[in-house]
Amino acid sequence: MKTNNKKPWIILALCCGLAASSIGVSINSSGVFYTPVSESLHMMRGTFSMHMTIFSLVTAITSLFVPRLMEKFSYKMILTVSVFTAVVSTGLMALGNSAIVFYILGAIRGMSTAMFSIVPLTLVINGWFEKKHGLATSIVFGFSGLAGSICSPILSSCIETFGWQMGYIIKAIILLCLCLPAVLYPFHVDARDDGYLPYGYEEKKENDVSVESPTFHFITVAFISFFVFGLMCSCITSVTQHLPGFAESIGYSSVVGASLLSAGMVGNIISKLVIGTLSDHFGSIKATIVMIIANTLGIVMLMMGKSEFLLLVGAFLFGSCYSIGAVALPLLTKHFFGSNNYAKAFPSISFASNLGAAISLSMVGYIYDFFGSYIYAFMIALIMIALAVLLLAITSTFTKQH
Repeated sequence: MKTNNKKPWIILALCCGLAASSIGVSINSSGVFYTPVSESLHMMRGTFSMHMTIFSLVTAITSLFVPRLMEKFSYKMILTVSVFTAVVSTGLMALGNSAIVFYILGAIRGMSTAMFSIVPLTLVINGWFEKKHGLATSIVFGFSGLAGSICSPILSSCIETFGWQMGYIIKAIILLCLCLPAVLYPFHVDARDDGYLPYGYEEKKENDVSVESPTFHFITVAFISFFVFGLMCSCITSVTQHLPGFAESIGYSSVVGASLLSAGMVGNIISKLVIGTLSDHFGSIKATIVMIIANTLGIVMLMMGKSEFLLLVGAFLFGSCYSIGAVALPLLTKHFFGSNNYAKAFPSISFASNLGAAISLSMVGYIYDFFGSYIYAFMIALIMIALAVLLLAITSTFTKQH
């Protein structure tokens, strides 16, 4: 086996493009289409936006089977087929004229996008990085937030100038451009299959004794508590998309609302970079707790914010919730259940994360519809955070006993 300190970072750059396309563009920029498409086709916004709920649910289910497919087939072949399918189905959204068409295409997009989203990307990172694993993970998923913040205004401008149909075609082209380098560049999921050692492997001491991961079982207190932990944390992230509505509900303009959403996205990007560095230095549990504290402070500031400045700071801190779902969950899965069990455990945790996000997208809106205020959504989020901390402690306690 050869050592190559450059190729792992090339692979990392490819993963950044895949994360930017599968999460940043496919998910985070989808909101700019809700109003123009629903108004053009005379649909309710909820009816049209349901295609993204279907997208999330199908992604969650498909992610459960991704590791098995990667064992049976070449990932390069899987990647090529899935990228082609995702690009074509996104482009076909331009021809949509009814809810059922968008729902079918949403399901196809969700299935294909799962093949180059969080589960396969973390498997690739695990295969190429021993040292700086946390930093590598945070960089990759930091690009998902960056892509969403850049592409959303670009697509919004294109929709305003050329129409939403052309917006979907441009979105498909962006997806292709971001994924094409990974499709064309030769690499395997594991560095050893390319004849290389993972980054940082040679720095291990020869007398280090590797601890064998315990036998993994789904029906254990540790896994069930961690599964619910992932579900709780992902539910909180959906509140961010409602920050514009929250601002208007307390008397601020739509401009302030857009600023809160932007602040949340900036917090999304920065927190993902910070948590990876903290994890490498202090461990994934402590890094996660820091982000949970930041998220809690953000919610309190939003609930008590009397000034625009305080609301912006609160939105920025609230954006840290994304770092838990995208970065902390894979790092904690590896920490609690071991590298050998990662491919078994993480798809289910990813399923919980996607499921929570899909449910809460509608749940937060219904809370406002029923109570006329977003404060109750924030209160529920605080309760979820408290439960998440308890579940994290339970998981840590029971994994130490094995």
